[in-house]
Amino acid sequence: MEVPGKKSQAGPSTANTTYCQPCEQDDEILPAEAFCTVCKEFFCSKCASLHRKQKMSRSHTLLNKSDMPTAINVIQDEYERTELCEIHPKEIIKYFCPTHHNLNCGHCLVNNHRSCDVKFISDILKAFKDGQEYGDIINTISSLFEDIDSFASDVENNIDVVAKLGENEVSKLRRYREEVIKYFEEREQALLKFIEKTKNMDGELLGSLKPKYKNLRSKLEEINVTLKAQENNMIQMFIETKKAKNLLHGLQNDLADIRKDNVIHHYEFRKDLVTERLIASDTGLGTLEHTVTKPHKTASASGISKTKDY
Repeated sequence: MEVPGKKSQAGPSTANTTYCQPCEQDDEILPAEAFCTVCKEFFCSKCASLHRKQKMSRSHTLLNKSDMPTAINVIQDEYERTELCEIHPKEIIKYFCPTHHNLNCGHCLVNNHRSCDVKFISDILKAFKDGQEYGDIINTISSLFEDIDSFASDVENNIDVVAKLGENEVSKLRRYREEVIKYFEEREQALLKFIEKTKNMDGELLGSLKPKYKNLRSKLEEINVTLKAQENNMIQMFIETKKAKNLLHGLQNDLADIRKDNVIHHYEFRKDLVTERLIASDTGLGTLEHTVTKPHKTASASGISKTKDY
């Protein structure tokens, strides 16, 4: 069976010759001089000229003989455009406007970017993949992985601190309580309730952060997998990278937001010296001075803010 666009003839000199497909339908064998990346069809010079003039195909890109594929059965995936325009769903994205930083189909180009220096995506792929923007995206993904993992470690450490802090301070409080059990029964209960309330509050908050950073990491993995999957499809790789840029910015903002919630309240039981001298003191048993650890920030140092004693 003959493959359209390639005519089998005797002799090694013509075995790989590519012919005009429209002319071949009329049993006329003419060497191909151009290739349409949209229609995936070879044309002779006459058919190519007609293709450029027709309304339905005048926006198509034709490769000349030196740039076109050698045969129909070796057309590479780099000519496959599967991303459809959001504004014109029946049109395929083929152009990038550096002025407005957006992706366009032929209709978008005619309607909104006539005065712009619009680039055909396939013409800038090599420079793009070797350029800074794509490299920055890959570096951002790697950096964001590290930031999320570091944040996850901080949360786990704080969960452990909260648990041990509660255990240690309750133990200190109760050892001191043995000296003044009867008089300070009510005061002890008030302090224990404060500790329990603070511990539960911190535990619930930190527990709520775990699914959030796991979700961020999952989204980041999806972006990373999507980009790696398109390494051999340069058009789709370009498009997915442009999408990933905005998504990564959103993930960075989301991570910054949940960092703000990574807060715990520090408290320490301290003996009241007045109580040791006078059981009737209004500050009997002791106080709990608690502090809040602020989350680590990139631009500024972390700190501890003190609040009133309880």
